Amino acid sequence: MPLDPQMAAMLGQSSGWAAARSVPVEQLRAAVKGFAAATPKLPVPLRDVSDWAIPGPAGDLPVRIYKPQVEGPRPILVYFHGGGWVVGDLDTQDMICRGLCHGAECIVVSVDYRLAPEHRFPAAVDDCYAALVWSAAHAGEIGGDPACIVVGGDSAGAVLSGAVAIRARDEGGPGLRGQLLFYGSMNYPSHDMPSMKEFADGPILTADDIDYFWSLYLGHPQTEQDHPWASPIRATSHAGLPPAFIGTAELDPSRDQGEAYGPVLAAAGVPVELHRYVGMPHGFMSWLGMIDMAQTAADDACAWLRTQFGRAG
Repeated sequence: MPLDPQMAAMLGQSSGWAAARSVPVEQLRAAVKGFAAATPKLPVPLRDVSDWAIPGPAGDLPVRIYKPQVEGPRPILVYFHGGGWVVGDLDTQDMICRGLCHGAECIVVSVDYRLAPEHRFPAAVDDCYAALVWSAAHAGEIGGDPACIVVGGDSAGAVLSGAVAIRARDEGGPGLRGQLLFYGSMNYPSHDMPSMKEFADGPILTADDIDYFWSLYLGHPQTEQDHPWASPIRATSHAGLPPAFIGTAELDPSRDQGEAYGPVLAAAGVPVELHRYVGMPHGFMSWLGMIDMAQTAADDACAWLRTQFGRAG
């Protein structure tokens, strides 16, 4: 399973990837933010990109709203960034949000949720759910359709999307047309999974990195790992959840756990579309605009989104 040549060339230009636990959290955040700052904006035409502050559970919650060139009311994608619940912000996944906004012709509400370890589970879930509720309630204000909403995210953001979908179902929240899940583990890590053993040393994300991020996210892992908001696959029931797009990376230690969510959803009657992207490491969507396979994955996701937006509510 060789690394995709384009990705290998990109990674070859870097100075290497230090183990996450070997770097202070603030330095880790700065490095991720620095990568985003050095990445050119994805060159797609959009009508508007603006930063907002909406009411959140702990005060103002920053969001960035992307609008396509097509006039509204448009479908809405509420998007949660990756970063192990520890790093990431509105800038680090800007390229993904731009690509999905343009390709699916939808409004994207990107959420800057609170990060661990300063704010442990379930703070991020609370923020993301609040952003979903706000997006539905204020859809008209932002040019969106409140009856046509999908949640989505990458990595930790995919786990948050699964959690928010379960919470919306259980708490009578906004109806969802789908959940877009890029390389989220959807479960507390298990080192028995073949991909966790085969790609324990990466590329990019290692098994030890996964353990470290979870240790910062959960304050009480012995009990919280079973909570469906932390491990969506462990929910008592998956019936009634919205259709899912699951995109995984072939060379990702968390690949098998992410893919395992598909049959669980399907067994509960949830439509699932699963794609495994060959030669890709965890986090490859951050190279959208630079790696062909990232564009392929974005195209797949946008085609799926348009299908979900177009089906009867």
